[in-house]
Formats: sequence, structure tokens, C-alpha cells
Amino acid sequence: MTIAVVPTDELGINNLAQGVTGFLDEGEEQLQQSMMTTLFIGGSCPESQGRAAYMLLDDGSKLWMPNSLRCWLVDLKIITQTYESFDPVDKLLVRVIAADGTSYVYRTSLNSWTASSFLLQLKYLTRKQLGDQLTITLAPKGRATFVNVQYVEQGAFHRVDIPKEEFGKGKMGYDDMLDAISWANGTAQENEDSPQLTQQVDEEEVPFDVPEEELDQLLAEVRQA
Repeated sequence: MTIAVVPTDELGINNLAQGVTGFLDEGEEQLQQSMMTTLFIGGSCPESQGRAAYMLLDDGSKLWMPNSLRCWLVDLKIITQTYESFDPVDKLLVRVIAADGTSYVYRTSLNSWTASSFLLQLKYLTRKQLGDQLTITLAPKGRATFVNVQYVEQGAFHRVDIPKEEFGKGKMGYDDMLDAISWANGTAQENEDSPQLTQQVDEEEVPFDVPEEELDQLLAEVRQA
């Protein structure tokens, strides 16, 4: 029998059992499922052949996904990733539902060009456009990855019209990011249980790299589940 013992106090009197055959832990199952559907935006490399986001498989290998995804936006949030030996890092999570009904979460550093370009695109979408189908495209440029979003109108997809004065400003500030997230969430969260979305699901369809320290921690969590 394989078992992992996790102490919950300094004396080791109280411990949690993990990985026990036959026992089910809802928290661990949710963690493993979330890791298997998380799209880590890490930028392209020779091995990815131009693709900029990958999922972690249970054996620790990377599955590089296509750069464009047709989907509905569900919600956005900021989380803080903590480390034992490093300073905490804020992450932007963007949850979407793909055309086949699969839920994915884009994950990137909040202090990145990826996050800024993502939120800038969403900032200039109307509530109607945010609530309808979108196409999200990752565009690697050097060591950075930018995001292009297209909205649907009259049966065709169109690029978001960004005012010229926005270009050249650099990354978005924290307050501007919060405003963009609040704006997008005002409509996007309604998509998860939308009957209209369910009817439209197509059944026929199928800043840099994540630090090694974070990958090691994530893989350890997945393997314990």
C-alpha cells in the first residue's frame, strides 16, 4: 500500500494520509483535474513548434496546445502562488469553455505582457461581445507572448478595436487590471450555466516559461493526488 503522510502540526501528532488506495479525496481530485486542464502560457520554444501554451500530463511531460481556441469566457481572477524559498507571485487565471464543452484555464504571471494584452483586449469588448463566443489566439514574439481576441458579430469573427493611445503605454497597472477583470466578470460569469451556450456547443469539434521551481511543486501536487 502506498501512502503519503503529511503532518499538520509541528509535533507530528496529527497527520493527513494522502494517496491511499481506495480512499477518495475531493480536494485532491479537484486539484488534479484543474492541473490537467490548465493551459500554462509559457511562450514558444523550438520543441513547441510555435505553440505558446501547454498542459502538464500526469507523467510530468508537456502537451503543447494550438494557439487559437474558440470558446466562451467564464471568469477571471487573480491568485497568489506561494513558495517556500521564493517570494509569492501573482497569477492571472482566465477560465473558458471550449466549443466542445471542455473547461480550460489560461494561467500566466500577472506581471507579464501576456496578462496585460489579455486584459486590454477584454477591456474594449462590449457586454454583448463578452457574453458571446470568442476566439482567443496566443501570439509569441521573442520571449514574450501576446494575446489577440476576436468577437463574433453577424456570423463572423472580428478583431477587437483598440484605441491608438493605448499602444506604447507599457504594461497595465494593477488598478487598471482590476477594472478590466471586474468589467469582464460582470458578463462572463453568466456564461457557465447559460442555456444558449449549451445549445451552441459543437459536439463535432474537438511572460515567460513557468519557473522550474513552480513546475516541480505543481508536479508533486499532481502525483500525490
